[in-house]
Amino acid sequence: MTGFPSRHAISRARFFLKLAEQCSAEQREAFEAYLEAAIVFARAALHRLQAKYQKHPNWRPWWDSLLSDPAVTFFRDERNWILKEGPPKIGQIIRLGQPAEAAADLYYFEAPDIRATVTVERYLDSMEKLVMEAQNRFDS
Repeated sequence: MTGFPSRHAISRARFFLKLAEQCSAEQREAFEAYLEAAIVFARAALHRLQAKYQKHPNWRPWWDSLLSDPAVTFFRDERNWILKEGPPKIGQIIRLGQPAEAAADLYYFEAPDIRATVTVERYLDSMEKLVMEAQNRFDS
């Protein structure tokens, strides 16, 4: 899913998420960096919307309606943590005897059986819909 130009924040988030997915288990440091970049760019998409549309008379009610959206909450909280505190609050799986092939198999946000990249992608899909909705509402 993405109909945005390559330099759009959503496209950048997808780019870094794809790079994270391609990392082998030995590339955990790169995986973490790419995942963090995906989160930061996903949140930047909302910041850019705000900068572009905040003067629109119908902006505030729409913006306020996003405060409880799970994707918005996830990206806001994770991005703030990354930029202000440190590495993301992410679970890691340690395997004994059966090594993982992909770094993505070793990280999770929700549960050990749900890759961190799956969580980020699901929320990114939601964020993309919100961005498209804003553009449709406020570009006219």
